Amino acid sequence: MTTAEELRDAEARYQRAFWRAESERSARNGIVLQAISEGWTHAKIAEATGLTRARVGQIALAKPRAQVKPR
Repeated sequence: MTTAEELRDAEARYQRAFWRAESERSARNGIVLQAISEGWTHAKIAEATGLTRARVGQIALAKPRAQVKPR
């Protein structure tokens, strides 16, 4: 395999991993928002997930991102 092929292959693997991680992050954030809508406190969500209360607050305030599909 040439260096150029290795670079293309590495970038393709990275892109696939990135989009899997984005999908999981989006799913997690959706569940956090669901818990908030059900009356869970940020502290309770933080305890259940291992996130900080500050991060839970950031998720609560963030607008949902547009879904972008990988190439």
